[in-house]
Amino acid sequence: MKTLYLLRHAKSDWDDDEISDADRPISKRGKKDCQLIANELQRSEHHFSHVYCSPARRAQDTLKRFQACANVFDSAEIVHESAIYTFEAEELQSWLKELPQSIERALLIGHNPALADLANYLYDGKIGHIGTCTFIELEINIEYWDQLRADSAKLSGIIRPKQFR
Repeated sequence: MKTLYLLRHAKSDWDDDEISDADRPISKRGKKDCQLIANELQRSEHHFSHVYCSPARRAQDTLKRFQACANVFDSAEIVHESAIYTFEAEELQSWLKELPQSIERALLIGHNPALADLANYLYDGKIGHIGTCTFIELEINIEYWDQLRADSAKLSGIIRPKQFR
């Protein structure tokens, strides 16, 4: 059994239309949402050993906010992974299949529609839309990452910022 955690980056700031997609920071609401979700993850005693984060600024800002708000990443190996800066679920799935088999649990901090499409592909139900700063926990019925397939996961938890606003 493997566990995959997905965290969509916090709401980004669109005030400056001259900034490239990769360089957009998170908004004020995004900062508040990070605090809400980080607090909930800490309260529920989540701790992560392997965190893979998109190099896009909004994903990096999300990671930094979580690190500042809670101790859930304190002992984590954090990797800034360019392969996660994608909007294609197939690319994420291919990348996941290459994870070392010794990793039992992995957290990805990335982007839609890739995260939503991947979650809906793996989950044996229907999650639907994944808003900004939403956290998803999937228990995947596989022994090795390269065995990822459709409908192989159960939804163990989903935390949305609007639950706490």
